Amino acid sequence: MDYSKQNVSNYYLYDTQVENLFLSEYMASAPGEYVKAYLLALMYAQLNKPADDRMIARSVGMDPEKMKECWAYWEGRGVVRRIYADPEDSSVFRVEFVNLREEVFGSRTPAGETKASARLDDKALAKLYRDVEAAAGRMLEAREPEEIASWLSEYGMTPEFILCGYRFCSARRRSNRCRYVATVLKDWKSKGFTSPAQVEEYLQGMDRHFDLQKQIFRALGFSRNATEEEKRIMNKWFDDYGFDLEKIKEACSKTSGISNPNINYVDSILTSWYRESGRTPEDSAQLLTARIEQSYEEDRKKNAARMEQVKEEVFTKIPRIKSIMEELRSRSFNVSRYLLMGENGKEAAARERKTIESLRAERAGLLTEAGFGANALDPIYTCSKCKDTGMLEDGSRCSCYKEKVRLLTQQEGSK
Repeated sequence: MDYSKQNVSNYYLYDTQVENLFLSEYMASAPGEYVKAYLLALMYAQLNKPADDRMIARSVGMDPEKMKECWAYWEGRGVVRRIYADPEDSSVFRVEFVNLREEVFGSRTPAGETKASARLDDKALAKLYRDVEAAAGRMLEAREPEEIASWLSEYGMTPEFILCGYRFCSARRRSNRCRYVATVLKDWKSKGFTSPAQVEEYLQGMDRHFDLQKQIFRALGFSRNATEEEKRIMNKWFDDYGFDLEKIKEACSKTSGISNPNINYVDSILTSWYRESGRTPEDSAQLLTARIEQSYEEDRKKNAARMEQVKEEVFTKIPRIKSIMEELRSRSFNVSRYLLMGENGKEAAARERKTIESLRAERAGLLTEAGFGANALDPIYTCSKCKDTGMLEDGSRCSCYKEKVRLLTQQEGSK
């Protein structure tokens, strides 16, 4: 004899089980549309019925593009996991709903504390570091992987949230050094932000050109949000070139004959019109700022070229140095990986740090013996205080910025 139960075909006859932990610890502080998406998706998961993000978004009246940020938010809170078929492709994943009672009462993790970062595997962590380097336009600094790991484990930040911080600081603040990014991220957390969507909404409220940017994107037929670089370019049309919206829309209309309209194409048209008109920005301070930024950019390019020359010379003369540099990078990654393991990884992280110190000592010895100096491979900066950005880690202007202002003002006065 066996037993069976008749399946109910109408899902309105079922109930969706929602844990009280979710209702009391997570729901009240979450964005309303994220709660609706979570509950509806949970219903389909419990029914074992097929559904996708577009379907969920349409049902709750949310922009489908925000669904990824919705799941990033809930993963950051520790109530879902995103399972990637390919860690290299963050666009394709399935959502697994966490059993909150098991997480809280089956372990020592307190209610409300996220352990999402501990679930990052080696490939996902390595991808985060690569993405950070791409966003910052530089290699990670010596202890930067450890700092990023601490943001993941101690503050419950998601990889998307951290990347948002680096991209914002690179595009808007002209400084993406580790400590400065940390200050920005912690400030966002103190405001209650947990996802890039919340940050974007906050920044849009601060951006006086947001409505104008949206109109430009509609004129180009774009339904997505503008990137930080695209916002910077569009703001330039208003602030530096002095064009009004109608003139910019006229330039946008010129893209109708090309297969792939983009902001850079419109920028080339407006830049050409600007030069032909012989106009200059109405605010001379804006022109001065642009010249200072150009000066810093020239400093960075010059110093980067010098650094490459030094590296080439060192690697040619002391081949062992290159392998030490590669091993230091690998060991630094290992430290951050062990730190994400909590107490279980402390001893392994300590061993890696000892190896790192040994490798650094060996590198310094080899460089000194060859006549280069122990710090020959340190980054080259015209100003070591701000690292050629004009901005200190606390967000204040560096003294070298004021000096550039003085020199450029003198030059203008002598003409």
